[in-house]
Amino acid sequence: MDQQPRTFRVEQLGPPRGASGAQANETVSNLDDLVTHHPGGNRDANMRDGRIRGVEDQKPTYRGGDRSYAYIDGEFQEVIDRSTDRYGSLKQDQVLLVKDFILEDPAPAQGGSARSIGVPSPATGYVSRVVASGGMVEIMDRKGGDVIARVRHLNPISVQEDQTIVYGQSLGTQGRQGLPSTAGVHVHIEMDTGRHRQFQNYMDDLASGRLPVQPEFRQGIQPQLVVDDGVMRLGQSNERIRDLQRVMSEEGYRAVGGRPLDQDGVYRLGMQGALLDFQRDHGVVQTGNIDQATLRMAPPLPERAADRQDHFQPHRAMPIPRPEVPMAPGHPAHPDHRPGLADPLPEPVNRHALHTSATDPAQPLAQLSVQDRQLFDRIRSEAPAHLSDEVVASAMLASKRAGIDSADKIGLVAMAGDRLCVGGTTPGYHAVVDTTKPMPQLQETVQQAQSLDQQRLAQNQEQAVQSIQNDRGRSI
Repeated sequence: MDQQPRTFRVEQLGPPRGASGAQANETVSNLDDLVTHHPGGNRDANMRDGRIRGVEDQKPTYRGGDRSYAYIDGEFQEVIDRSTDRYGSLKQDQVLLVKDFILEDPAPAQGGSARSIGVPSPATGYVSRVVASGGMVEIMDRKGGDVIARVRHLNPISVQEDQTIVYGQSLGTQGRQGLPSTAGVHVHIEMDTGRHRQFQNYMDDLASGRLPVQPEFRQGIQPQLVVDDGVMRLGQSNERIRDLQRVMSEEGYRAVGGRPLDQDGVYRLGMQGALLDFQRDHGVVQTGNIDQATLRMAPPLPERAADRQDHFQPHRAMPIPRPEVPMAPGHPAHPDHRPGLADPLPEPVNRHALHTSATDPAQPLAQLSVQDRQLFDRIRSEAPAHLSDEVVASAMLASKRAGIDSADKIGLVAMAGDRLCVGGTTPGYHAVVDTTKPMPQLQETVQQAQSLDQQRLAQNQEQAVQSIQNDRGRSI
């Protein structure tokens, strides 16, 4: 038995850096250090009209992609919800935050691997599922209860289904089970957003040595006390969220697709774009979380008349009068937020296609026909944010030439290497633009689109005249 406990070396594959976009392993000391899952593939993440774009393995629909994404703690993150839960055990509206990290033993046994070590459990709970093919262990708070966390790619797995485990107990050996042989050995963890503080404590314990490398030194270690930070994240529910939904709805904010906001106290993905807009408009940092600064703009409904000072009962303490708070003009539901507004306002996280496209009549894009403009905006909203308008305009023109001549005929917009691909709803219809090649100026592309419209109009007129002549010939 080792005489002294050893502290894990915690690392991660960092985000692309520099002109080359190279990635390297970086030291991790807490949960905030962990980058978005697959930071290379998701480096172009952006939000437009409440929908997250430019991310990995996601279809261009609000729900139903291979992966789910959200804006949490001020960053785009991969999450798992009911629409992307391959195991089908998440409760309605539950959300898991997805992260990767690497554990290493700073002093492995002679001839041993620094990464062939046991992964401590992030929670005390019940093992509800073990999937050997993916090295996955699922932990619930109780049998038939709620999922706390999942840990994947373990090989071998040290626990069994229907087993109660404790915090810090080894779930299995860190590995790459279920991944290609080229993948690196690492820990893949998915943890309920409502247990964010517990997740933070777990990462702190790994990096600080409170959960040592050797399992024998982890016996009896209890989780740190979880202190409520007053922050609610995607997937959580609370009466104060209902207050916020009410105020946002009264001020005209809408869910994805222009739908009315739910007012049931549940923070769902469809509300997130509106929340980010609300935070920006009211001088609150755009975190995507519902924090105390945001809730200040959504006070509860006024108390009942029976609770006011002029309605009190004998032998009952007099209510403490509430201080008068100045209200914002036109916003009687919350305090005056104008002193908190930055000038100019910070860049919006949730961008709007109709607002970000050029509307000045002197701008080339404003000269497009209504149908072409809608086609351009649809491609722009789903293409990676770093692509220029010249590239998107070229894709718009290529799409028109390929028979995808309106926004509703687009089925998929995606990158394939350095090529921007637009797939049509009609099988076989597609357009491809090589983004590495020089692009025409916007004015030139707009003129080509207009010329194409004129050519097709002339062709249609010619066909109509020919059809009439043929009809006359047949009538003689």
